[in-house]
Amino acid sequence: MRRTRALAVAGILALALAVALTAAIVRHASAPEIADAGASATQTATVEFVVDGDTIATSAGRVRIIGIDAPERDQCGHAEATAALEGFIAPGDPVTLELPAGQNDRDRHDRLLRHVVTGAGVDLGLAQLEAGHAVARYDSRDGYPAHPHEDEYRAAQRKTSPPSISPDCPVM
Repeated sequence: MRRTRALAVAGILALALAVALTAAIVRHASAPEIADAGASATQTATVEFVVDGDTIATSAGRVRIIGIDAPERDQCGHAEATAALEGFIAPGDPVTLELPAGQNDRDRHDRLLRHVVTGAGVDLGLAQLEAGHAVARYDSRDGYPAHPHEDEYRAAQRKTSPPSISPDCPVM
């Protein structure tokens, strides 16, 4: 009887340890990586295609442009925002991807979070805001890490407010 009880207790302890280790691994794997607080990281990538008005596919992976929010597929203005981004970049074009210091590396959809600058020096986030195809969002005012262009992005949005997504759309 004692041996059976000791085996049962050992089994329960082993199970508890396995559950605790699994939980720790999952928590670590799902925690967003944050760039070193002292330095930005940049890399060059090649455009594969435009996904929508704030996301592109590149040789480095899918990239969500930091600091802006454009209409989603089922929202008014999606086609215009996507076409505007396609006007700046095309498959095969080089882009510079910048992860600002202190910024999350990836979002909850596992997309890279980056500022994106074309080979001609165009900041795609700022261009989308200036054209009225996006709104400034996902920055320190919304509870996300600060990024170095957020004041400039907010000012660009104010100049085009309300956004001119499409004449047929209600204001975002």
